[in-house]
Amino acid sequence: MSLSEIKEIKKQLIDLYLSVKVRKSEEIEQLTSEDVDRERQNLKHLSLISIMNYIQNSIDILVDLRANEKYEEKLEKEESKDNYINKEDPKDANGLKLYEGMLIKLEGDLRSHIRVIYNFYNYFLIFRMNKN
Repeated sequence: MSLSEIKEIKKQLIDLYLSVKVRKSEEIEQLTSEDVDRERQNLKHLSLISIMNYIQNSIDILVDLRANEKYEEKLEKEESKDNYINKEDPKDANGLKLYEGMLIKLEGDLRSHIRVIYNFYNYFLIFRMNKN
């Protein structure tokens, strides 16, 4: 491979990186051609492997962002589906019973915590009275 081919490959990789680089929307709006040229000049000093790693990292970030978007969309769909409970449907009825059971357990736990706090407060008052 000749030196001119290597330079052309490096130029193409830099252009590829600049096109896939993850930027905030504010940065994109304020980005000028001078900024891109300045960044291109800074990248020319890097090795081919470094530029390829930058590209790989940018693509990984983009893939993760897309996966997170898909996951959030799925959660939104499930939440909107969960907002409607058909009490006649056995599946929804079982879910409702499970939810009620969880609420009952939480109420019991809350009462238990209140009892502990109340007892702690009483012991604190008794200790304070005995100290004086």
